[in-house]
Amino acid sequence: MMSGDKDRLSLAAFAIPVEGTIIKAPRELIDEQHPQLYKDFNFMDFFLFAFSDPAKHIDSGEQLQAFASLSPPISN
Repeated sequence: MMSGDKDRLSLAAFAIPVEGTIIKAPRELIDEQHPQLYKDFNFMDFFLFAFSDPAKHIDSGEQLQAFASLSPPISN
């Protein structure tokens, strides 16, 4: 347990797929009871969208829905 009496270093590591990587649901997980919710997409296209002017007004938790959803958002 840290006591706060010593300096410490923290390291953050991030992984970004290589350009051209297609993000998609495994086909064996998709069936009539579990339809595909998002279109297959190029990760870099989503990454660029996430930092675009239109997306900066969208909550980060909803950006994937805005970018790749196959159906309209569900109203609460």
